[in-house]
Amino acid sequence: MSARDLFPYDQTREVHVRRDATSNREKLVTAAEQVFAEHGPDATLDDIATAAGVGPATLYRRFANKEALVREVLAGFFQRLIDVAGVAEQAPADEGVELFLRTVGVELAEKSGLSAPVWGDLAPRALVDELRRRATGLLTRAQQAGAVRADLTPDDITIAVWALRGVIQSERIDPAHRGRHRWERHLDTIMQGFRPPAAAAGSPRGS
Repeated sequence: MSARDLFPYDQTREVHVRRDATSNREKLVTAAEQVFAEHGPDATLDDIATAAGVGPATLYRRFANKEALVREVLAGFFQRLIDVAGVAEQAPADEGVELFLRTVGVELAEKSGLSAPVWGDLAPRALVDELRRRATGLLTRAQQAGAVRADLTPDDITIAVWALRGVIQSERIDPAHRGRHRWERHLDTIMQGFRPPAAAAGSPRGS
């Protein structure tokens, strides 16, 4: 009789354990995204464990510290922004840049706690670079179509996103401004500045 006969390998149990571990990790990441989006950097790991319906020990088995969990959440957030760029790439060339910025604005507004400047260094560099590459492609395509000024650079797209983030963060910090969507009006102004002079002069606000 072999050791395997004495201690039979319970493959079914191992599958369940792995499935539970995966489920707990997914629940933690989902809960962390929601808690961080609402409370920003002030959220604690205990808050997240409670929201996920697991104990602190389960959280620490999956993530060694808060930074590790933030990195995981930000990776998902930036992947969604890349997906946004992918959708904008399918739009007409003269609409792609505005569609991208407007949809990014919605993401930033809905998950305002995730765009807190203090977390900038934790953003996954590879995904940030990919997002910038896709945004650059949208800009180049729009310039070739004559939809935006020829002297714009990828940095102008980045600065536009930072500007939207700043307006959204001010809405988050100051309760008097919440729900007023000032970032949408600010984006209208940005797009007016992006358009060639003749197009900008003939474009009504919000078009």
